[in-house]
Amino acid sequence: MDAAKCNRFVYPWLSLVLLCLCLLGCGSQEGAKEAAKEKAPPAASLPAPPPGGATTPKTAKEYISLGKIFFAAGQYDKAITAFSAALNLNPQSIQAYNNRGIAYCYKNDLDQAISDFSRTIEIDPKFGKAYNNRAVAYVIKGEKEKARLDVEKARSLGIPVNQMLIDSLKPDGVKAAPGNAPAPGKPAAKGQDRAKAKNN
Repeated sequence: MDAAKCNRFVYPWLSLVLLCLCLLGCGSQEGAKEAAKEKAPPAASLPAPPPGGATTPKTAKEYISLGKIFFAAGQYDKAITAFSAALNLNPQSIQAYNNRGIAYCYKNDLDQAISDFSRTIEIDPKFGKAYNNRAVAYVIKGEKEKARLDVEKARSLGIPVNQMLIDSLKPDGVKAAPGNAPAPGKPAAKGQDRAKAKNN
């Protein structure tokens, strides 16, 4: 396969995989498990609140909300700083670890992303979104066997896994049955994903 054909296949595929991360990443569940507090990495200088008269965040949830705003604006470094500030206030926040992992993925810092998703799983082993997100990071990194295990775990916890991610883990030559894979640029159950995102 020449480079042009490879690029036409790889870049749209990676975009859809990253879309999976975004759809599953902004979950709002907080872990109920209380473990011994460990010190989260110190936050660099805290990001300024967004314009519009917002005040400086004071709680972990406020920093997570601020991080999501920065993330949506494509300001991944500021999002990471906000999620880190949330972790300084609540070192057991699975939402902050999960979302910071997604921001690291978008910066292509896959090792740090995997570390954050793994920490999320340590705190709450039933938080299926972290398995899905870590699987995506493993796929991008080329570690298909680890990704396959995480996909299986995410599915066992009731997380809908994108069909393109599942197909990427199949051996070469094995394709999804027609009609099972989403059309390029369209997630399979777009309406369902939005409804689940609002409910989290």
